[in-house]
Amino acid sequence: MRVLPIKGIRIGEGRPKTIVPIMDATTTELLASARHAVDAGANCVEWRADFLVDPHDADALTHTAHALAAALPTTPLIATLRTKGQGGRLEAEAEEYAHLVRALAQQGSADLVDIERGAGDDVVRALVEEVHRHGGHAIVSHHDFEGTPATDRMCRILVEMTALGADLPKIAVMAQHPAEAARLMEATACAAEQLDAPLLTMAMGRAGTITRLTGESFGSALTFCALEAASAPGQVGLAQARAALDALHEALAPEDHTTRGIRP
Repeated sequence: MRVLPIKGIRIGEGRPKTIVPIMDATTTELLASARHAVDAGANCVEWRADFLVDPHDADALTHTAHALAAALPTTPLIATLRTKGQGGRLEAEAEEYAHLVRALAQQGSADLVDIERGAGDDVVRALVEEVHRHGGHAIVSHHDFEGTPATDRMCRILVEMTALGADLPKIAVMAQHPAEAARLMEATACAAEQLDAPLLTMAMGRAGTITRLTGESFGSALTFCALEAASAPGQVGLAQARAALDALHEALAPEDHTTRGIRP
């Protein structure tokens, strides 16, 4: 898997990196939440820009992005403007959505900018190019809040998003049963075998919680965690997630020669 190095954080290497979303309405509140996330040990901070007082104000978006970037000199910042159709708060037509994401990209403050797959191939390609032109990295995302698509369909979505230029393809689905969570992990492993890129995958809901912790085994390089309020169903608290990720990373470490031949 290709490693994505950002501010000293090597995404795609070692245990999955933790992301804490911040969803405040004002820049002042966001700065306080960002500091809280870093102090708590988050590897990355996701700014949910659709929670801003007026997410339609491009100038306000770029101002806040700059302020957050200045406050996070050693922590990767993800800028996400999530539309209502994809589980967010922004109500905007396709043209306005593209305009606002382009404004975030052109600011160059966010290390990663989220671009929704549903914006359409041409729009996604153009926005990815804009992000790259200003020195950022592009997440291309797909959410399914109704269920878990077929395994081969999920794998294909990840491959398609990478073909559109995603540095980090993201898929989130809703799992009602453990078997659906298992299929998400299978799809992740399928895509990881085909792609030279770190992935971000998860199954939402209680049944999908396990997928947020086992990414190292299947190819998902990051995981979303909650400080207080979760931004998606099934999110694990940051401290609990860090402990579980560290324990799994240790268990997955190369076998020590002194333990060879010892049976469980």
